[in-house]
Amino acid sequence: MKYLVKKIFTLIMTLFLVSAAAFIAFQIIPGDVVTSILGTEATPEREAQLREELGLNAPPAVRYFQWISGVLQGDLGVSYRYAKNMNEMMPVAELIGDKLPVTLSLAAISLVLIIAVAIPLGVLWARSRNKVLDAALGVITQASMAIPSFFLGILVTYFFGIVLKCFAPGDYVSYEKDLGGFLFYLLFPALAIAIPKAAMTARFLRNSMLTEMKSDYVRTARSKGCSEKRVMYGHVLRNAMMPVITFLGMIMAEIVAGSIVVEQVFSLPGIGRLLISSISTRDLPVVEILILYITFVVILVYFLVDILYRVVDPRISSK
Repeated sequence: MKYLVKKIFTLIMTLFLVSAAAFIAFQIIPGDVVTSILGTEATPEREAQLREELGLNAPPAVRYFQWISGVLQGDLGVSYRYAKNMNEMMPVAELIGDKLPVTLSLAAISLVLIIAVAIPLGVLWARSRNKVLDAALGVITQASMAIPSFFLGILVTYFFGIVLKCFAPGDYVSYEKDLGGFLFYLLFPALAIAIPKAAMTARFLRNSMLTEMKSDYVRTARSKGCSEKRVMYGHVLRNAMMPVITFLGMIMAEIVAGSIVVEQVFSLPGIGRLLISSISTRDLPVVEILILYITFVVILVYFLVDILYRVVDPRISSK
């Protein structure tokens, strides 16, 4: 219970500090949202009117506490750049709510692909006594990690979209119209995300298993007559997974926060793409909420990793 309270307190304080830092940063960096919105139609009178409408005339401290109190009450504010119609601005909650399913679905599919490929590959690689296979896996994983995300996305688009015609590049299918088509389209950007991450995870797991295989408890287990399968999966893999879980947590936090490059390449209307466009247009209400979302995701993922540690290794719970 004490551990849970401590984690919740840390989460709340971190979100508060990050929100304040993000707000201050946008007060310092050059640029003006009003002139960005009005463009060539900006006049002193129209600028003054828009500042009043957006509440930008109040001191920064007042605006921050008005915003944070609204967030605590469930009011995330309205976007400066997006609008439902000519007379109504788009609520930030509704705007992000439209994008979040895309990013979360992409992250889930990517994580499944990473685990499905990396764990068996890492175990196979660690157990292999074939020098040719060992060298081949080393070259393949190294090459997979070295390819930039945007180029890998282009390769996946070219091979699966243009050559094999498995999907229409750029022809995004909304989950609201066709859930099956939506998930099938996400399979290809998920593949672009998963390939380098799976290679990293497999290499990391292999090295971790090789280290564990040299431990004294492995020799003891074998001397007691344990089968190789039991030694490998009941002891070595279980202990080798501890650092891998942390690594998978880092990957999960990264892809759930929004895969900006891949979303751009495949024209996905996700969180990462929304964040980039909102920063460029100084859409402060949207950027602040997205930064809080990313912070929350990172903290939550590492909290779940801590819990998983305690499940995998009960000794941690007693410390």
